[in-house]
Amino acid sequence: MALNNLLYLKPHLTKYFRYTGRNLHICQIKMQTVKPLEMDNDTVKSETKNETLDEQTPVNSGLSNVSSDLPRIVPMVLNTKEPIVLPFDEVPGPRSLKYLSIFRNYITEIGTQVTAGLLTFGLNVGTILSNRKTTRSFSNLFDKYGPVVRFVSPVGSDIVLINHPDHIQKVFSMEGEYPVRSTLQSLEKYRVEHKNHIFGGLYTVQGQDWLRQRSVMHNPTHNAFVPHAQSLNGVCEKFTEKIYNIRNYQDELSKDLHKEIHKWAFDCMGLILFSKNFQLLETELVYSQCDESWMYHSLEKATDAIIKCESGIHFWKFFTTPAWYSLVKHCDNLDNLIGKYVLDIEQEMSKIQDNPISPNSLTSAMLLSEDKFNAEDIATILMDVMLIGINTISSSMSFLLYYIAKHQMNQRLLYQEVGNLYQDVNDIEKFKDNTPYLQACIKETMRLVPPIPLLTRILSRNVTLDNYNIPRGTMIIMSTQDTSLKEGNFDDATRFCPERWLKPEAKNYHAFASIPFGYGARKCIGQNVAETMMSLLTIKVLQKYRLEYHYGDVQPSQGFIARPNKPLKIRFIDRM
Repeated sequence: MALNNLLYLKPHLTKYFRYTGRNLHICQIKMQTVKPLEMDNDTVKSETKNETLDEQTPVNSGLSNVSSDLPRIVPMVLNTKEPIVLPFDEVPGPRSLKYLSIFRNYITEIGTQVTAGLLTFGLNVGTILSNRKTTRSFSNLFDKYGPVVRFVSPVGSDIVLINHPDHIQKVFSMEGEYPVRSTLQSLEKYRVEHKNHIFGGLYTVQGQDWLRQRSVMHNPTHNAFVPHAQSLNGVCEKFTEKIYNIRNYQDELSKDLHKEIHKWAFDCMGLILFSKNFQLLETELVYSQCDESWMYHSLEKATDAIIKCESGIHFWKFFTTPAWYSLVKHCDNLDNLIGKYVLDIEQEMSKIQDNPISPNSLTSAMLLSEDKFNAEDIATILMDVMLIGINTISSSMSFLLYYIAKHQMNQRLLYQEVGNLYQDVNDIEKFKDNTPYLQACIKETMRLVPPIPLLTRILSRNVTLDNYNIPRGTMIIMSTQDTSLKEGNFDDATRFCPERWLKPEAKNYHAFASIPFGYGARKCIGQNVAETMMSLLTIKVLQKYRLEYHYGDVQPSQGFIARPNKPLKIRFIDRM
């Protein structure tokens, strides 16, 4: 009778619940049922006769072995844990912004970049008011919300902040042939509205135009310093001589050291871009009427204006602000002066068409390339190179001298390596092999203070980060500075320790824990130029001076380019 009742059981659907994280997952177990049979008396007799056989032979899916406590059901056990992808709305972040997102459909003029700028501005103001000093503000967000933080924009697309090297690697792996990153909107607006063309430089253009520019500039930039090796050494020598002349009685600079390093970078870049020695280090009157001095002044003011425009709320999109007025004025001057140099080089090359020569500058290399660029396009590209290249190199060089002056043991080891070294940069790989500790000091400096602390990408397709689904079109802000200062990525992460890069276990560091030059298709093409310039100047300075620093800690300023937040009062003491 027990078997007869079992055959007439209705299909059962049993549910059991498993609670994990935020979601309640319901798994269904469906019991196999047997269709009821119509049995007459003969059938019952037949079953009774064969009862012994049924007990010995497992038939009917083993139903004869069922005990009297038949209703008990054993839940299904999952042998493999399937990854759970949470929806985008579950990404943690400030809740107040999520409430404001209801207005998103009604405000269309202000975009995602405004939210990014407002985010940075708010963090900086809050940090200054609470701590009275600029600190790494984004780390506070990661400490509170975890490695993936979502900022819901009430006026544009959402922004996701990340700082885990695995997540950064995954974002870079999603890049296509034409990676899309957030542009400098102020420069983009300037070129569209005031130059009457959409063509942009390396940092404001996307897609095929960007790939065309990069392919033309890659090889010439990689070896741009080779034709001017001796001239670059001469500029570094001029820097050490100027330090000697402008020191006070404490062997410190009475002027801002960072500005003098900025002039040094400007002179070096003049050789690389135009094969011209601007000699700004020898010019005390920066605002003179000579082209080189006026170009430097315009570059300096345009940089300050761009930083102001890209930070905070973008009011300049709607009306002319002082920062926007300054940007237009000095970018016009800078563009005209760069264009003048390009035209001069083009005319010189046209005079010697019968005797072709190899390019001796980045400008001549672009003029001789198969992809013909006109003078206006080249001037636009070179403006980006000067605005970004000169500022990032001078920033990194300033912090390198600061760390060397602050850490005397590291300075002694470095002097032992370069004290009697002759700089031959015709073979850059050999040069680096001969200065391993110097290269480690440069790498460690750029780990502690990446010149561009935040990298951005616009997702071309959906990606899963920390089990959260991030949809395509989302702006990803990668806080590379915060990543490189995490104890989970580096031991004693906040300490200046060049030796970490010379140890065998250095190969175990995550490849994306420190990427000061970026990664992938949009990686900085000027890496060799920057490292070579910094190496040459460091060698010249240490061969002539012993550095000391006796003041408070210097922190990087908050902005799209990190700069020292206070004057560098480094002492340059003559070596005996």
